Amino acid sequence: TANQNKTSPPEDPPKKDPTPLKPSASIGAIFECLLKDPASLIATIRKHNNHRSLTLKLLGLTTIGFLIFGITLGSFSFGHQLWAAPTKTLLGIIIAAAICLPSLYIFAALGGATFTLSELLAGLSATLALIAALLLGFTPVLWVFSQSTNSLPFFGFLVIVTWIIALCFGTGFLSNLNSNQPNTKKAPLNIWITIFIIVCFQMATSLRPIIGKFEPQKFLTSKKMFFLEHWFDSFKPKYNPKFSRESSNNDPETDYDKEDESS
Repeated sequence: TANQNKTSPPEDPPKKDPTPLKPSASIGAIFECLLKDPASLIATIRKHNNHRSLTLKLLGLTTIGFLIFGITLGSFSFGHQLWAAPTKTLLGIIIAAAICLPSLYIFAALGGATFTLSELLAGLSATLALIAALLLGFTPVLWVFSQSTNSLPFFGFLVIVTWIIALCFGTGFLSNLNSNQPNTKKAPLNIWITIFIIVCFQMATSLRPIIGKFEPQKFLTSKKMFFLEHWFDSFKPKYNPKFSRESSNNDPETDYDKEDESS
C-alpha cells in the first residue's frame, strides 16, 4: 500500500474561476484579455450587470481594427479606395451584426441559454472585436501583396481566405460564451454562426467594389448578385488580362462591366 501511494500520480490542483475584468479596465487590457484570457472576458459578461462600458470599448476595438484592415485593402488601388474601402468594410460588418442580432437571441434561447439582450450584445461585440484583431494580424501580409502584385483575382482570393479564417475563429468566442452555461445545445448557435458568415459575405458583395476600381459617383453597385456568383464571376479567366491595379486606375477603356470587376 505504501508503494502504491508513492507511485500514484499527484492530483491536479483545482481550477480557479476566471477573474472578471474591472469596470474601469482600459481598451488595451480588454484587447489583451480577448486574445490571451477569453474566459475572464466571458466571466465579465456573465457576472456584471452593466455591460454598456464594456460593449462600447469592444466596439471601439472593432472600429479601429476594421478601419486599418480596410485601408490596407484600399492601398491596392489607392485613390478614392483609401477612404471608400475602410468605410465599406466597417459599414458592412456593423450592418451584418445588426441584422443578425435578433436571430442570435432567438437561436441562443432555442439552445437553452438564458442570456439577456445586453449580455448577447456584449458577446457579439467581443466576437466582432476578435474578428477585427485577427484581420489586423493579417494586415501586414495583405499589405505586402497589395504593393507587390497587380493581380486583382489573386489579391481578392487572399482577402477571402483571411475573412474565412477570421470569421471562423472569431465566432468561436460566442461558442465558448454559450458553452459557459450548463445544459445548452450547440446546434442552434452553430446554425446562427453559419447564417452570420453568409450574411457577412453577402454584405461585402452588396457593397462592392471594396478592392479594385472605384468611381466616387457610384459608391454602391445597383446590380444584385449572390456572393458565390460574384466570386466565380470575378475569377473567370476572361478578366485576368485586364485585372490589374494600373488598368483599373488609368485606362478608362477597360470598363469590362464595372459592376462585377471587384471583390
